[in-house]
Amino acid sequence: MSKISLYMDEDSTARSLVLTLKSREVNVITALEVNRLGYGDE
Repeated sequence: MSKISLYMDEDSTARSLVLTLKSREVNVITALEVNRLGYGDE
């Protein structure tokens, strides 16, 4: 079975959501973790 991976930018990042997904072993990467805060969606 394939694993779900999500990239969440600052517009969609609620800390509780990210923590809940990570606790369920969903691979979540946030804009903060990869130093991409403030970048456009293009």
